Amino acid sequence: MAIKNKTLNFILNLTFQGWKKIQNIIKKHFKNSKDAEYKMMIDLLDHSVPLTLDIYAVLFRSGFFEGYLESVVRIWVLFQRLRRHNYNKVPLIFLTKVIDAERTNRFSFKDAFVNSRNSTISHIKLDYLEKKTSLFLLSLFDDIYNNIGNTQQVNRNKYPNFSLPTFKINVDVKVLLLAWNTEIKPSNNKIYDANKCLLSNNIGLLSDNDIVLNCGHAYHKQCLDLLKGNCEYCLNYLSLNIKKNINSLKKRLLAPLKNNEKPLVEDEDNNNLNEDTNEENIENILEKIESNIDN
Repeated sequence: MAIKNKTLNFILNLTFQGWKKIQNIIKKHFKNSKDAEYKMMIDLLDHSVPLTLDIYAVLFRSGFFEGYLESVVRIWVLFQRLRRHNYNKVPLIFLTKVIDAERTNRFSFKDAFVNSRNSTISHIKLDYLEKKTSLFLLSLFDDIYNNIGNTQQVNRNKYPNFSLPTFKINVDVKVLLLAWNTEIKPSNNKIYDANKCLLSNNIGLLSDNDIVLNCGHAYHKQCLDLLKGNCEYCLNYLSLNIKKNINSLKKRLLAPLKNNEKPLVEDEDNNNLNEDTNEENIENILEKIESNIDN
C-alpha cells in the first residue's frame, strides 16, 4: 500500500492538510447528518486518505505494530466493500500469519517494524495550496449541504446504483459507506436504524446525545449500549463475508490444478512430519498463497 507515485502522494497530503483546517467547521455545520454524500466524503477524508498515507509511511516505519494491524483490518473492510475479490483475501492471510506468529512466540513480524527516516513536507511552502484546497472543500460541502436528503437509489439491482446530486453522477453502491452495502440501509423514513429501538421518538432530528456511526447507521445511545457499541447490521455483514472469504480460499486450495500451474501445497508424507516441520509447511503455504492470490 506504500504510495510510490510522488504526484499522487503530494495530492493526497495536500487534500488531507486542507481538510484538517476546516473539518471542525464542516462537522459542526452538518451536526449528526446521515446524508449519503456527506458521509461518503467524511469517510474519504477522515479515513481512506489518512489510511493510504499512513499505513506504510507512518505506522510501519515508526514501528507502531498494533496500529498497523488495525489498518490491515480496515483495508480488508475497504476491499470487501469495493468487491475486490482477490484483494479481500490477502489481508486475512496476513492476519492469519500474525496470529500464528503470536501463538508460537515468533515475533519476526514485529522485528520488521524498525524506526526509519520520516520525510516531512514543509507546511510553510504548502500553506497557499493548502488554503486553496480548504476553499475548494468548503465550496463542495456547501453544495452537499444544499442537497441533503436528495441522494436516491435508482434501481433494484443486486448492487444498486445511487444518484449523487452534488456530483451529478450515478455511482455503484460500493462507493458509498459500509451501511449502504448491507441488507438494511440507513433509513430515509426514520432517524434511527436499530432493529428493536428502545425509544419511541424516531422522528425529527438527531440530538447531540445520539450517534451516527462511521458506517452510516444511526442509533440512540441507549440502543447502541445494548449492542456493546457495535452496529448490528455491519457486524453481521462483515462476519458473513469473512466466512465467505475463508470458504472461497479453501475451495481454491482444493481446486484441481490447471495446465502448468504449480500446487500451493506440495505432497508430503505426513507420517514423518514433526510439529516443527508442520509449522514450517504452514508458513510456506501462506507465502505461496500470497504470491499466487492474484493469478
